[in-house]
Amino acid sequence: MKIYGGALSPFVMRPVLAARAKGLDISSDPNFEGGSKSAAYLALNPMGKVPLLVDGDFALPESQVIVDYLDAVLPGPKLVPADPKEAARARLLTRMADVYVVPHLGALFQGRENPAGIAPAKEALAVALANVEHFRQDSDVFLVGDSFSVADAAFIPLFFFFDAFDAGMGTGALIAALPRLAAWWTRAKASPLGGGCVAEQGAALAAFFAAPPA
Repeated sequence: MKIYGGALSPFVMRPVLAARAKGLDISSDPNFEGGSKSAAYLALNPMGKVPLLVDGDFALPESQVIVDYLDAVLPGPKLVPADPKEAARARLLTRMADVYVVPHLGALFQGRENPAGIAPAKEALAVALANVEHFRQDSDVFLVGDSFSVADAAFIPLFFFFDAFDAGMGTGALIAALPRLAAWWTRAKASPLGGGCVAEQGAALAAFFAAPPA
């Protein structure tokens, strides 16, 4: 079983984290021969994007779909709570990550080329994160409940960027303003799963900025 894509991508690291939470020691593989636009890759995933899971003769794209597949086929703890209401909250937060957080984080990543986009992106992220905080409970140790879920797998690779961009953009304050999310993030990045993810993304980000312009 392989997950193709670079570790800097939060969409790649989401299924990597899910697999690890299930007990499968796996890393992302950025080295598909010929790259994601090659004929061989497009034969598996005509959208030409990452991540791509290859499990024997079965190829599956799309980050959250891969997570759901891994949760179904791998042994280990389930990544969606058994309680229907808790399961709904976990799925809701995962959806909120994709719809309300990811687009504005993309604007921050492009901040060097478009500095005017930083302020509106931060404003939108403040609203999005406040909405995430709204659907959490004081008793939540993880993003939802007392165990790692699909929501944690979605948010840990995203929150990496709030720390990574803090020195230049002040993004850490967006998390600090929300005590429950801030407490979760402190616990998450100190955990083996979260700490490993942060380290891998940090190394990938350093390599990205060190690379000469194309």
